[in-house]
Amino acid sequence: MLAATFQLLPVFHNNQRTSSQYLLHRKSGLRINIFPLIRSDFRANPDEVQFYGKLFSWWVAFETEGYNNQPVALIQKGIRWYAGIKMCPDIALTTVDPRHNARLQMVN
Repeated sequence: MLAATFQLLPVFHNNQRTSSQYLLHRKSGLRINIFPLIRSDFRANPDEVQFYGKLFSWWVAFETEGYNNQPVALIQKGIRWYAGIKMCPDIALTTVDPRHNARLQMVN
């Protein structure tokens, strides 16, 4: 089983497509970009995995970069780790973009 150690790192060359922070799981190479939807023109990449979660009153998009069939449970574990350090450990995740008028189905 892969170790569940993640790092939260800043993005130094920020542009509209790039997040301001990302999670890195060194052992698997998993990278998860973090996009606060309140200030980001985020567009989901169909080749990557996305989750959305609400941290307090703000929606955040989490999208993999260079997804290479890492376990979805590892992605969720990284997001929950991030939510924990942001003092919101009970974050509910969905795969539906909350900016669309679709019914949200939460993922545990």
